[in-house]
Amino acid sequence: MGKVALRRKKIIEILGSNPIISLTDLACLLDVTTETIRNDLKSTYLIDKVVQAHGSVALAHTTNARDVPYSFRKEVNSQVKNKIADQACQLISPGQVVVIEHNSISVMLIHLLSQNPELLSSITVITNSFSIMQYVQEKQLETHIIFLGGTFSLKQENSFGATTVAQMKNLRADISFLSPGAINEKLEITAYKEQDAELQKEIMKSCKRNVLLVEKNKYPEIAMWNVNLATDYDEIITELSFSSEQEKCLYEHKVNVITI
Repeated sequence: MGKVALRRKKIIEILGSNPIISLTDLACLLDVTTETIRNDLKSTYLIDKVVQAHGSVALAHTTNARDVPYSFRKEVNSQVKNKIADQACQLISPGQVVVIEHNSISVMLIHLLSQNPELLSSITVITNSFSIMQYVQEKQLETHIIFLGGTFSLKQENSFGATTVAQMKNLRADISFLSPGAINEKLEITAYKEQDAELQKEIMKSCKRNVLLVEKNKYPEIAMWNVNLATDYDEIITELSFSSEQEKCLYEHKVNVITI
């Protein structure tokens, strides 16, 4: 194995024990320039294995990657997130009860809704996202919010756990917006953490209509905890191009796929 290949393999090893690291620190550890690291990260070996934002880098997948702070994750692939959020907003009608699960697209969804004050003021939002709560408070937005309590994660900026799930169990909503930890070729939806899987299952039971928001870097991957199948959703908003077989399967289950 050549010097370049060894260095790129070493980058994965370093990220395996450091959920997030700056490009500068990574370059120092490998005794190369930051420009060399940037070129490495664009290589075919690494491009699908890592994500970058704010001059830092993290693994794109694995349970370890889920420990990357929310503030970093929401900036990754932000243009695509914005397009997905824009399509999601178009599915919301006045007066609805809307569940927005905490994910890297959730605040962007509220931001776009804030540009339609009349719609935002008419709906009720159910969420476990502290980031949404902060955004609403900072912008002094007029909307009705039910915040799902539970164990609070400062790093991930959300509530989670049995209490969160129990509170969702007592509620009913018109539409939900969920984002998977991973989706594979069999269209299996999985989560990296048990609490995420349990909350997503409960949300889907409580909602008339469920929408899956999928970025390309979630596919084809599989995480530890089973949630359900993509065929269990009413709509999928994604940048993915499904295979003809997958499209047929989704069509037969009456899943509307909105490709951005």
